[in-house]
Amino acid sequence: MFKIKRNMWAGIILTFGVAIISEELSVFLPMLGSETVAMFLGLIIGNLILTGNRWNSGVKWSEKYPIETGIAVLGFSLTFKTIFSLSWQGILFIVILMWATIKFVMWVGIKVFNVDIKTAAMMAGGNAVCGSSAIASIAPAIKAHDDDRRTAVAVVSISGTILLLILPIISPILVGENNMLMGALIGGTVQSVGQVVGTASLINPEVVTYATLFKMLRVILLSVVVIYMTRVVNRNSVQGISGENTSKISIPWFIIVFFVGVMVNTFVHLPESYVGIFKRITSFFGVVNLAGIGLNLKWITIKNAGPKFLGYGFLTIIFQILVALALIYLIY
Repeated sequence: MFKIKRNMWAGIILTFGVAIISEELSVFLPMLGSETVAMFLGLIIGNLILTGNRWNSGVKWSEKYPIETGIAVLGFSLTFKTIFSLSWQGILFIVILMWATIKFVMWVGIKVFNVDIKTAAMMAGGNAVCGSSAIASIAPAIKAHDDDRRTAVAVVSISGTILLLILPIISPILVGENNMLMGALIGGTVQSVGQVVGTASLINPEVVTYATLFKMLRVILLSVVVIYMTRVVNRNSVQGISGENTSKISIPWFIIVFFVGVMVNTFVHLPESYVGIFKRITSFFGVVNLAGIGLNLKWITIKNAGPKFLGYGFLTIIFQILVALALIYLIY
C-alpha cells in the first residue's frame, strides 16, 4: 500500500519540498495559511516550471498516502468531550447544517450543474466536513476518478479561500460582536481546519477557540459522512445497472483508525505532548496533500471545469452562509 518505487522519489521530494516552503511562506501570509499557499505554489510549479512526466508518479503517491495517514492519526487528537463542550445547541447547529449542506450540494450538483453522483458526493462531503481531507476520505471509498477528485478539491479550496477573505469582515455585521456566534459561523462553514483557524484569527483569539470547537465536531463526524456517501453512491450505481440495492460498503483503513483514535483518546486520555504531535502530523500532511494536488492539477483541468464548477462552488458557500445564519437565529 505504501510501497515507494525508485522512480517516485523525485516527485515525493518535490512535493514535500513545496509543502515545507509553503509552511515557511505562510508565516508572511497568515491570512491564507500554508494549505492554500501550498496548493497555489504547486499549481505554478507544476504548470510553468516542472512540467515533465518524471515527477508524476511521486507526486501522485504524495497526494494520496500522507493525507490518509494524517486523517488516521487525527483521531488520536480528538475526544468526544468536544461534542459536550458545545452543548446541545452547538451539536444541533452542526448536524443540521452538515445535513442541509450535503442534501443541497448533492441535489444542485446533479439537477442544476449536471455533474455525476461521485463528483457531487465529493463536493458535498468537502463542503460539509473538512475540505480536501473529506474528499480524500470519500474518493477511494466511492472509487472516484483522480481528475474529478482534483477538480473537487480545487473548487472546494477556492471556495474556502473566498470564505477566509470575506467572513472576518461580514461576521461581526451578521451576528454582532458575539465571539461564540462568530465562531459558529466560521467553524460551521469554512472548509479546511487551517482555513478555519486562519479566518477566525483575523477577528480575535476567542473566536479561534470557538471556531475550532465547531470545526472539530464536523471532523469527528467525518466517518459518518464517508459511510453515508458510500452507501448513496453504491445504491445509485447498483440500481442504475440492475435495479437492486446493496448494503455492502468498504470503509477505508484510515477512517477505522480515525474512529479508534477518538475512542482511545476519549477513554485513555493521551498525554498532551502526544496529542500535539498527532495534530502536527495531520497539519503537515494536509499541506503535503494540497501541494501534491497543486502539482498534479493542470490548467487544462481547471479550464475544463470552467464556470460550471466555479458556479457550483460559489452557490454552495452562499447556501451554507444563509443556512448557518438561519440556524444561529433560530437555535441561539
